[in-house]
Amino acid sequence: MSAALSESAIVRAVADQTAKRIVRKAIAALQQMEDTMSGDDSGLKTTWDEICVQVQDEQSFHWDAYDATARSILSGYIAELPKHERDALWLQTDAGNDWECEEPDDRDAYPVDDDHIVDYLANEYLYDEAGRWTNARIRAFFDRSA
Repeated sequence: MSAALSESAIVRAVADQTAKRIVRKAIAALQQMEDTMSGDDSGLKTTWDEICVQVQDEQSFHWDAYDATARSILSGYIAELPKHERDALWLQTDAGNDWECEEPDDRDAYPVDDDHIVDYLANEYLYDEAGRWTNARIRAFFDRSA
């Protein structure tokens, strides 16, 4: 093995693995929820279906409710993380990047904020996945609306 040892690459890898694990769990939880607001005739069965359709097409009037639900689920999983995984995720956020660029003497000792992590996971992982996700219900929804 000839690769150079890199702290930042290790932290990124831990954060990426953690993020993917949390997002898989969040998707599974959203797939168990049958709270949809698009109507019975939409053919969508789960909250995850609704999120996917709205990410892939356009956000409905009800987007804020779906977003709040997804973020609440992510927040719950973040609260269960070991400190090193939580910290690794936070270091990937914009706030974490800004903190790393500060002079060491000017930094807060421990500025980790779960809201930053939730934003990061939602925007960089969960909604990216929703943009690629499909199933028969989602395809049928788009076929009907075309």
